[in-house]
Amino acid sequence: MSFLTFSRWTLPTLVAVVFLVLASQAKATEFQVERLQENLDQPWALAFLPASENFALLITERPGRLLYLNPADGNPHSLEGLPEVAVRGQGGLLDVAVHPEFDQGENWVYLTFAAANPEGRGYATHLGRARLNLDEQRLDDWELLYEATPYSSGNGHFGSRLAFDDRGYLYMTLGDRRERDSAQDLMSNWGKTLRFHADGSIPTDNPFVDDNQALDAIYTYGHRNAQGMAWDQQREFLWQNEHGQQNGDEINIINHPGGNYGWPRATYGTEYRTGRTIGALPPDDEGTINPVYYWLKGHYGDSGREGFPPSGLAIYYGDEFPQWEGQLLMGNLRHRYLGRFEVEADKPIREHEMLMDLGYRIRDVRVHPESGQIYVLVDDSSAPLLRLVAP
Repeated sequence: MSFLTFSRWTLPTLVAVVFLVLASQAKATEFQVERLQENLDQPWALAFLPASENFALLITERPGRLLYLNPADGNPHSLEGLPEVAVRGQGGLLDVAVHPEFDQGENWVYLTFAAANPEGRGYATHLGRARLNLDEQRLDDWELLYEATPYSSGNGHFGSRLAFDDRGYLYMTLGDRRERDSAQDLMSNWGKTLRFHADGSIPTDNPFVDDNQALDAIYTYGHRNAQGMAWDQQREFLWQNEHGQQNGDEINIINHPGGNYGWPRATYGTEYRTGRTIGALPPDDEGTINPVYYWLKGHYGDSGREGFPPSGLAIYYGDEFPQWEGQLLMGNLRHRYLGRFEVEADKPIREHEMLMDLGYRIRDVRVHPESGQIYVLVDDSSAPLLRLVAP
């Protein structure tokens, strides 16, 4: 910049420019991205293995493979012993979780997946578990824990995320299978959050256990298609995201056993193409639970972007990025970035868009339990596994 150009700028303008430059540089060096693995085939979820060398990973690929990856050698191994998976539309091999006491001998691995009925004409999300046998690179003692009936020929909205809480309960999300009214039907698993013991049995204090007009496994209902869920170890509740319809995407807190989270009775979503309202607005229906964060038309101004089609969700607690303590990390599919949300009083208040320059659909995000580094799965037929580290 020449002195003549400099002299024409007012002091406030110069201060603003310097601030923007410094802010841009700070943002650019906030984290670095490492590529740990390449050529994953439609990866859907990952889980860390405690008590393993370098906290090895399990990665599901939707076409039906479960991979074991030790970051030290970088060579993924496909594990044997999986159930038969129906790869159809949004269905396939979906989420993976490990027993909370995995490092104490409970070497159970939990999987959700789409599977066909005996006639091969209907599909449902299933939950199962098996013991991990790393010596033989396989799963042993497979157990089918739950079939999320009814079966449907449809190929969408299977859910499905898993999360354990601090008492060892296992939660599972189910989509509405594109039959919106099913989310309000308590005799259907569709559009629900389910709760189990770690062995797949149903807790006696589940909210509908004594109700003959409801399924015992249901914990909450009125969900459209929740593909992100995580237990918050500090705040001691579950966060869950949910796909809306034509906007109406949500972030919810799952802390109301038996609660009705609205869909389609109360929603900010609207009909595709016409934009007509679907139900009441959540605050206008006292019988439903309001989301703590949601997206409406115009959320991103005149950018042309609408909604936040969400996937994997994690809460950041760790030493790598202490400035992000307690914030939410959430994969964005359609708009292709990783969202980071500041939280105040248990509510997201401000979003930061990360990895936007890479242009990846983000399918899952997890925080390494020791290092605090962030692992990100990309949704593609030839996808990388990314790791975010401090610069």
